[in-house]
Amino acid sequence: MEEIKGKILFFSPSEEETSYFTDSLIYMCDHSASGSLGLIFNRQLDLDLKDLFGGLKIGEDYISKDKAFLGGPVNPGAIFILHSSDKSWKDTLQVSEQIFMSTSFKALEDIAKGDGPHNYILTLGYTGWGPGQLNNEISENAWLSFPEDFNLIFEVQPEDQINEISKNVGYDIRMISPDFGNA
Repeated sequence: MEEIKGKILFFSPSEEETSYFTDSLIYMCDHSASGSLGLIFNRQLDLDLKDLFGGLKIGEDYISKDKAFLGGPVNPGAIFILHSSDKSWKDTLQVSEQIFMSTSFKALEDIAKGDGPHNYILTLGYTGWGPGQLNNEISENAWLSFPEDFNLIFEVQPEDQINEISKNVGYDIRMISPDFGNA
């Protein structure tokens, strides 16, 4: 099984149809024989974290203009936090040396009061695959994978991330099609 945990996936666009995942960059938080979980990190929602925290009755003093992100189509009512490794909580998943994922309410409370990690993205929902599903899709050229890029995930504006990763790899990743065979 190819090691996908900690990598960035990009849906390879088909010339025949668009997909829910068209132009999505996904950071893979888990990949094992029992399935895979990733978070889309370039789909910013028109939902201020201040409003999200207000709805959760936390963070009345939260002043950032940060937005929530659409993490994927699975369980959009759940909040996932992709964040730097400078802070962790009881149930935090270490994805790599630099990037962790948390889902605890305590993590949300800490972020809301300004005591969270230096870098973070809050997503609603996640992207998931059943056992073997992602490996099959990768073998069918449906996904391109790229090494983890902390700066791309946390420092580059969402609307610029696809162009930035394309610049980093030396080609426009939107131009790769799964409709052609393997070399």
